[in-house]
Amino acid sequence: MRYPLLERLSAAIALAFAAGLLNAWTFAHTQTFATVQSGNVVTIGYFLVAGDIGRVGVAGISVLAFFVGACVCSIFILWLTRRSRPYSRIILALEAILLLVLAAASTIGSVDPWWIAWTISFLAGVQGNAFHRETGMLYGNVAVTLVVQTSGSLLGRAIGRRIASDGQPHLRPAGGFLLVLVGFAAGAAAGSAVDPVWSGGPLVAAALVLAVLSVVAARHRGPVDPAQNAPTP
Repeated sequence: MRYPLLERLSAAIALAFAAGLLNAWTFAHTQTFATVQSGNVVTIGYFLVAGDIGRVGVAGISVLAFFVGACVCSIFILWLTRRSRPYSRIILALEAILLLVLAAASTIGSVDPWWIAWTISFLAGVQGNAFHRETGMLYGNVAVTLVVQTSGSLLGRAIGRRIASDGQPHLRPAGGFLLVLVGFAAGAAAGSAVDPVWSGGPLVAAALVLAVLSVVAARHRGPVDPAQNAPTP
């Protein structure tokens, strides 16, 4: 069975790599996470107890920005779907363009880093909501906790197939999820290495990844958009 382009492993790894790049920038410049909202929520609790209301507020805005991005993305996808238009290449292109604008702002220092970080969190909400499946399985391209859990679960099922088996393959999908995790970590490492040299570098790199995906999606002959029948993890 051939799944839509944005449900395939290669696309999942690319999206996870881009998410890692975005997290590298926001963590370096604001000590918040662009996509991993569980980390931001923990930060809120930590600084609430510490009495640092300012840090509670900025982390809370990151969570809110991600929430709004996911909401806006859902409405946009419904609007395009009603008109029988594909959405993947449009969303990827818009993400890439806005990230290039943010990279320019970061490079010349014309915008407070917090505003850039909040905009990145908004884009992360968009990306997480639009692209959250790989080969028919739910996966997180912006938050990898479920990826780690699923890969471990599938590996356990593969090892324990003699105990009880459902007749489905598990080892290969486990490897796929692990590759998504590696992609996320590789993006974070690359972004962390580039940022001290060029502050806008991680954002430009993420924009290029998404732009390439957008071009591939535009030229692809066959289904492109992932199924929109499951929530973002």
